[in-house]
Amino acid sequence: WRTSKKDVTEEQYKEFYHHHAHAFDDPWLTLHWRAEGKIEYNSLLFVPSAKPLDLFHPDRKHCVKLYVRRVFITDSCEEILPAYLRFVRGIVDSEDLPLNISREMLQHNPLLAKIRQGVVKRVLGDLQKKAESAAGEYATFWNNFGAALKEGLYEDAEQRDPLLKLARFRTTAADGLVSLADYVGRLKPGQDAIYYITGETLEAVRRSPQLEGFRAKNIEVLLLTDPVDEFWIPAIGQYDGKPFKSVTRGSA
Repeated sequence: WRTSKKDVTEEQYKEFYHHHAHAFDDPWLTLHWRAEGKIEYNSLLFVPSAKPLDLFHPDRKHCVKLYVRRVFITDSCEEILPAYLRFVRGIVDSEDLPLNISREMLQHNPLLAKIRQGVVKRVLGDLQKKAESAAGEYATFWNNFGAALKEGLYEDAEQRDPLLKLARFRTTAADGLVSLADYVGRLKPGQDAIYYITGETLEAVRRSPQLEGFRAKNIEVLLLTDPVDEFWIPAIGQYDGKPFKSVTRGSA
């Protein structure tokens, strides 16, 4: 991870990922960079191509290891990445943290908070680039990890805008996944809200009789089936000036 990116081959990245993560899949996305300036650190992070079975298990540990100047500190540093990015694996190696830092000191360390800010920004930024350059691949990623990412919409107000750009949805008007920007761009004349319906499965919500009136008027409705959808929509309330409205409410 301290080697220059140009000197590492894709096969070496894969081999390191398999060894480090004890994983059998190949990494879908590799992020390797060195941050320089007031705070210096090396990062080598991976987004898996396969969804881990314990992604939503309450006892699941974070999979990012913390090093300080090549010295191993901890194999599960929750302070580097928020819970909604718990699927990311890899290593962060700091130049500035003290070698004798304790578990308790990690939890309230301002340097580590700044590292976290930089790492989160970089991960979300690279995911956005992938969403724009490889929509098909990104759709597979979203099906694997989208439900976890949506937790950040109500947990992390600071990153809400980039997370909203990353979010994808099934709708009544398209077979594939749709962004909120796509949805708003297709609003019917006079439509002033983003309509949605929640349920346990895609098949169940598609069959809902409450969609009949919207289909008759050719109005697109978001089909939401993740438990987290019940939490982030009230927390956000609106997107691009358009309020979210449930089709099951009388006013809709």
